[in-house]
Amino acid sequence: MKGLPIILCGLLLLQSCEKFSLNNIYRNTHLDGHGRDSLSGRDQTLQADTTVFVSAIIVPENYDWRRDTAYGAVACEVELLKNGVRQFIARAGADEPISISPSTHHLFGGHLYTERATESGTIICRDGELCLSYPERELLKGFLIKNGIVHTLGRDLDGAGFNYRRNGEIVLSQDNAVIFGDFVNPAYGRTGALYENDGAVCFCFRNSSTCYNVRDGEMQSIRTGVRAARVRDMRQIGSACYYVADYTTSMLVFSPARTYTLPTSVSWQTASVFPREGIPWIVADSPSKTICRPLEQAEEDVGMQFPGNGNFVYAGASRVYSVSCDGSTMSLRDDNGEILYIRDSTFFFGPNCAQCAGDMMYMLINPREREECPSVWQGEKETLCDINGYLTGIEVEISPPR
Repeated sequence: MKGLPIILCGLLLLQSCEKFSLNNIYRNTHLDGHGRDSLSGRDQTLQADTTVFVSAIIVPENYDWRRDTAYGAVACEVELLKNGVRQFIARAGADEPISISPSTHHLFGGHLYTERATESGTIICRDGELCLSYPERELLKGFLIKNGIVHTLGRDLDGAGFNYRRNGEIVLSQDNAVIFGDFVNPAYGRTGALYENDGAVCFCFRNSSTCYNVRDGEMQSIRTGVRAARVRDMRQIGSACYYVADYTTSMLVFSPARTYTLPTSVSWQTASVFPREGIPWIVADSPSKTICRPLEQAEEDVGMQFPGNGNFVYAGASRVYSVSCDGSTMSLRDDNGEILYIRDSTFFFGPNCAQCAGDMMYMLINPREREECPSVWQGEKETLCDINGYLTGIEVEISPPR
């Protein structure tokens, strides 16, 4: 099982003994009697056109999930909340088709999809009910719903290849292939390595000698200016294909028009290109900083950047934010580098635990202290969720004004 036991084992080693105080919230957060409600009822401050979905794992009242030595063996429940109102509740745990790992939970279109690789194959559930299954044991790298069809891109647990499926049926299968993108790469978002481009479901991959892009299941080889083994990421944007490759002391970004060299003042660990309003942007991570800016500014040694590495970047309509969790300290910064929120002794399970809707940031707060409840942070408001458990994902939908 991928996920929570491994995540928690690493994070609990870093657990802080200092209890968080509400006074430790910085800048744009003002929590008072009007700023904290319970998710047991509808949040009265939400805009009429905003719908917030939150998934959660509920554990027995006498059980401390933060010190889980049973590695997920305790019977739990999974639930989905819509503006604080429960939509369903189902059993989860070691003997159930639903995993308690946040990394296996995918919120999409107001529904919670869960994945689990068992000894007999892979199971995908929708809102707690079986959606589809197949005999191969896979770790999903991409997940997307289009026109009611479930698209999955899974890596075989018993090999190095992948299977691209529609409703569980294999459309394309490759051995010894490396997929570009996943659920933790900030350039790909909540759908992972799968994404829509010009109406087609797309992804890219490479083998030992060639890179390929795939559109609606059709492969096309891509001629690259470096050996395929050096290509670290590839993305289709419109009719063009962009890719990143390591080269001597730096990273190169290849576009149809020209090649960009990332600043050599730092050692880049990862770099990816993603579309924003139809314009290619670059997000790159190093031990000292993370940058996020239009590709045409890639070679500049100044501009939008966030301190430290491992930042999850969220691009809004006109703002860019980063969420980082350094040890047990979680922080949110805006594109001016200012801290909007910071809190000690907190878990951040991954990119699905935050979302930028419009220009408003939403985040899930899972305290490490047993006596404190998880909460949803939205701009200047923190809404408590009175459960014994943790929040696994958030999806925010904004409908057009009526």
